[in-house]
Amino acid sequence: MARDIPVKSLQMSFEVIEEIVDRNGAGISELTASMDRPKSTVYDHIRSLHELGYLVERDGEYTISSDFLRMGDLTRQNKEIYQAANDELTRLADETGEHASLTIEEHGKAVIIATEEGKEAIPVNIYSGIMMGMHTAAPGKAILAFLDEKRVSDIIAQHGLIRRTENTIVNPSELSEELTQIRERQYALDDEERLAGMRSIAVPVIDRNDRIRGSLAIYGPTNRISDHLFTEEFPELLMRSGNIVEVLMNYD
Repeated sequence: MARDIPVKSLQMSFEVIEEIVDRNGAGISELTASMDRPKSTVYDHIRSLHELGYLVERDGEYTISSDFLRMGDLTRQNKEIYQAANDELTRLADETGEHASLTIEEHGKAVIIATEEGKEAIPVNIYSGIMMGMHTAAPGKAILAFLDEKRVSDIIAQHGLIRRTENTIVNPSELSEELTQIRERQYALDDEERLAGMRSIAVPVIDRNDRIRGSLAIYGPTNRISDHLFTEEFPELLMRSGNIVEVLMNYD
């Protein structure tokens, strides 16, 4: 959907940044070709971003600078939920041996803002800053279930229900039924819905005003997360941690 952006040049600068991130670094010619923009336009934006310190140049290739890491870390540190959940993430990772993560919703996407790896965790695409479709994994569904219906409808209208695996929920009615079940049992499940061979379990984190603030999750491979762990033991661990985070976050 086309967006009416007041400052088009600013939009272009962020498009350049996102393209560089997606390519894990790129030169001007590569960016010009991939973005289908005039070379002079791309060069002007690259030069400005480089002069401002947001890009680093090495042998003709540009990457984003550590300024983004600094800003992201400061943003994360200033979030109540991160400060309250930090110790619990470490404990969950230690107890389960798997990945533990903290997720929030921004612009209709599920955004992981903190992760911890247990000793048995396998190297998968789970890291701080990753954005996911809300419907594709347990952390996003745990948040969706406690948003009001209009907000859920707006998110679906904005982003759609894109299929990631053969198990991804892509039917609005089916998703609505799933969210009802999550509210009833107080935890969400993802059985290879975002990543083949992976399961995740998540619980909502709700503040004293009954607003959903985020979710805590555990991820692991299907060959290690048995049905018992998936539907009983790990949900209980997460609900205990979720309660602790809610108390710490709400403590005045």
